[in-house]
Amino acid sequence: PFPDKSEFDLYATLIPAKEVGGDLYDFFLLDNERLFFSIGDVSGKGVPAALFMAAAKTLMKGTAAPDLSPAEVLRRVNRELCLENDSMMFVTVFAALMNFRTGELRYSNAGHNPPLLLRAGSAPEWLPLPEGFFLGTMEESRYETRSLMLAPGDRLLLYTDGVTEAMNEAQDFYTEARLERLVGDMGNAAPEAMVGQVLQSVQSFAGLEPQSDDITLLALAFRGNGK
Repeated sequence: PFPDKSEFDLYATLIPAKEVGGDLYDFFLLDNERLFFSIGDVSGKGVPAALFMAAAKTLMKGTAAPDLSPAEVLRRVNRELCLENDSMMFVTVFAALMNFRTGELRYSNAGHNPPLLLRAGSAPEWLPLPEGFFLGTMEESRYETRSLMLAPGDRLLLYTDGVTEAMNEAQDFYTEARLERLVGDMGNAAPEAMVGQVLQSVQSFAGLEPQSDDITLLALAFRGNGK
């Protein structure tokens, strides 16, 4: 999506379970060195979930700024989503701000699944997340920002529970453990290949069982400045 940026590579996809879905992902540049990206999952299905998803996505894009931490972005978005939310819908969100010049990653969480972190030459590990209540129901919720440094070659895989909770005909779940094993066998796959392999694995596991939840994946690779 950013052909002039060699410092990172990114690929994402969303496969709704119905005609419209409640999952979301987004990514956009805040300036010449910062990328904001997020993934989320709205409670419920169908048009109401899609409308709530659109509101959350629009609010995040309108709120994110270079001088705001991901936790503050989530706090402000949560406050807005709580207004007149009579249906008590909510959305889980993982949001991050990456300085692609330095590799600094700052991130916050609102009840979402932990991403997988793939350090170059190491086994995948679950990104340790701060506690954070999902957005939309508790106006006074507060969030925490954590940070780490990415090295060239490091990758992140973000996903929604439509991946790990995909079921086969025996009603078994795909599970986090299966996803972790798969990612550990990917070698140095680029983001698009990572997403493709996960989708293929989930679809093969599910077999003829209909898709019951939206499936969303976002993979990010930090390349560094090339020096």
